[in-house]
Amino acid sequence: MIQELSVENYRSINTKQTLSFLAPENIQEEDEYLSIEINESIRLMKLCIVYGYNASGKTNILQALEFVRNLVLTGPDTKDDETDFIPFALDEETRKKPGIFALIFFIGKTSYEYTLCVDRNRIFRESLVYTPKGRPITLFSRYFDGEKSVSKLTIGSDCALSAKEKILLNGNTLKNSTVLNAVQKSNIHSPALDAVIAYFKETMMPIITPTVLLRDWSLERLASDSTKKQFFAKLMEKADFQIAGLEIKKKRISVVDELLDTLTEQIVPNGLLKQLKKTEHLETMELFFTHETTHGSYQIGVEHESQGSLRYFRLGGVLQELLTEPHVVAIDELESSLHQDLANFYLQMFLKNSNESQMLVTTHAQYIMGLDFMRDYMVWFCEKDETGASKYYSAEDFELTSGNNLVNSYQNGNLGAKPILGNPKFNRIENSNKPSSSWE
Repeated sequence: MIQELSVENYRSINTKQTLSFLAPENIQEEDEYLSIEINESIRLMKLCIVYGYNASGKTNILQALEFVRNLVLTGPDTKDDETDFIPFALDEETRKKPGIFALIFFIGKTSYEYTLCVDRNRIFRESLVYTPKGRPITLFSRYFDGEKSVSKLTIGSDCALSAKEKILLNGNTLKNSTVLNAVQKSNIHSPALDAVIAYFKETMMPIITPTVLLRDWSLERLASDSTKKQFFAKLMEKADFQIAGLEIKKKRISVVDELLDTLTEQIVPNGLLKQLKKTEHLETMELFFTHETTHGSYQIGVEHESQGSLRYFRLGGVLQELLTEPHVVAIDELESSLHQDLANFYLQMFLKNSNESQMLVTTHAQYIMGLDFMRDYMVWFCEKDETGASKYYSAEDFELTSGNNLVNSYQNGNLGAKPILGNPKFNRIENSNKPSSSWE
């Protein structure tokens, strides 16, 4: 689980910004289901929701988490590839500087802190520290020596690597790749590092945006496990879609010249085209929803369902993962295509049924912050200052009293993170010298 994420000089973020999942020490007993107890002194929230106007930069805190995840898991193929780093662009100095990312997270009861300093071409600093027995131990540290133009890697004894394995890892750690990515390419085994890599690969899920197509992702889970099919059926039934069941039908498609021509026009990779030419048939899966009405049961193909039903079904696959195993997921604009009661219900199901999973969500939906289970410490805001840089802050910072409703305070502009809008009326100014007009 994540304790906090800090980001400096990335996209719309200029100075260091920190988002924290730490729950307050005096959390009420009836609110304990909203958080997870790590130890006697630390509880972490299951849910953080970030509000902000369009272009405020609220999505960029999610993108920062995804950027770190990608550098750990994929990394560049060669030393000449760029890292996809994007600095804060509204300042000449920051354009030339690297970004700094720091992630504090837990695997079980053990705390880890992973720090990364990177620009488009190289990694300047990288370190991983953990506290297996209450005291910090450095697993590795790496920094770039500008004078000698070389990277220096120090590997701690807790990594349990032989001298030969350390040399191999050092050689595979390219200037633009992380040490954790190099471990995966080095054919070496370190229980301490493997656990962290598994965290980024299996616990931390990819970012989910409104444009991410989750249908096939959820469909594969339906087809592979009958218990998951039961989960999806119950999920849709609870949402009152009049859907009583789901069925996957396999369909065989003949590979004919017309299909190959169509795929060629769509610039499908040559390797796939060659493979298809050797195949007479393709097998696909089609999803059907069973609708129960007073007139009987009817199966409707997924392509004829509403966007809201499909969005909910797709997010159902994410929910199933969150409830089954510990996961961390970032969802951009959760409310997209969902009725407000459905978004509310989705969050309730997550909070009441998850054990060690977390959601980091962005939204414009003000009704969410007013829901019965939402607390001030779960709500964050994002807005830009006069330099165009994003600032993130918690609703808890305002220490609102019980009489100060969070939604009303936000709508009244007392909490910031709202656009300052002009007069909705345009004034048309006629130009007497030309047959045209201007607007103000």
